[in-house]
Amino acid sequence: MGGRYPVCIITGEDLGIERGLKKVFKDKVKHKYCVWHILKKFPEKVGPVVCRETEFLKEINSCVWGEDVKPAEFEERWTAIVEAHGLSDNEWLQEKYGIRQFWIPAYFRDLLLGGLMRTTSRSESENHFFSNFTNPNLTLVEFWIRFESAMDTQRWAQSKLIAQSKYSFPDLATPLDLEKHAAETYTPRIFEEFKVEIKATCFTCAIRDKEKDKNHAILYIDVKDRERKKDYKVGYKTAEVKLVCNCKKFERHGILCRHILCVLKDYGFEKIPSQYVLNRWSKLATCQPIFNSDGQFLADCRSVDAQEEQTD
Repeated sequence: MGGRYPVCIITGEDLGIERGLKKVFKDKVKHKYCVWHILKKFPEKVGPVVCRETEFLKEINSCVWGEDVKPAEFEERWTAIVEAHGLSDNEWLQEKYGIRQFWIPAYFRDLLLGGLMRTTSRSESENHFFSNFTNPNLTLVEFWIRFESAMDTQRWAQSKLIAQSKYSFPDLATPLDLEKHAAETYTPRIFEEFKVEIKATCFTCAIRDKEKDKNHAILYIDVKDRERKKDYKVGYKTAEVKLVCNCKKFERHGILCRHILCVLKDYGFEKIPSQYVLNRWSKLATCQPIFNSDGQFLADCRSVDAQEEQTD
């Protein structure tokens, strides 16, 4: 990958793998445990009675998977849930709480994982896919032929998605030009995620207050989110069109949150600012070069508009 370290590596709880990661990557890579594998053990570790007769699992899942839960908020909710169900003395829960920074999403709020890498399911789904074509008893020649068939299947599926993205236009949820621009720019799947946010912008969010900092360079805007029953603060650096929300959705997923979109709507933006359209989510992502003429890797995830401007 052009000599670049991965942002984060997700594994199961395995001391051997953990020691290997530290040896190879030192402290340059975030290591995270698979959340799904840990949560799967909860019924066994806390007992079937608690799981069947109480709301413990539902509450703990809500606490762990909270979309924009901060570390302090997670710790408070976890403690309250555990105490409410009389599980304060459970050694396994105490152990998992002790390593919470390795598996709880609240402690990875600043990492751009695209909303995809919460578990090891991505690699496991690939394993399952290739297992439909191969088995351990194949000769090398048979394996190669079947591997090529598997790759042809993936290429066909990708071509189908590209055609769908290019020749169809999704239904819009609002009359906003912001949404129209997103529909023209994003792939269908990413646009569906964006549409959830733009609908919330119109129907559940509202600007409550605005305040400038001492230097009048940054505008702090309070946005009320009636759906989540919380207030969020958006920092808007008007000179650079730079926006940051404390829900950190863009930092985590690479898609603007409903609160920043609410500010953009209020200020009459007709397009998403180019720096907030990641190339990886755009319809033109596969059209961008990966290597330059010298065969060197291009690690570039700028917006599509920014790249087009440079080309022009």
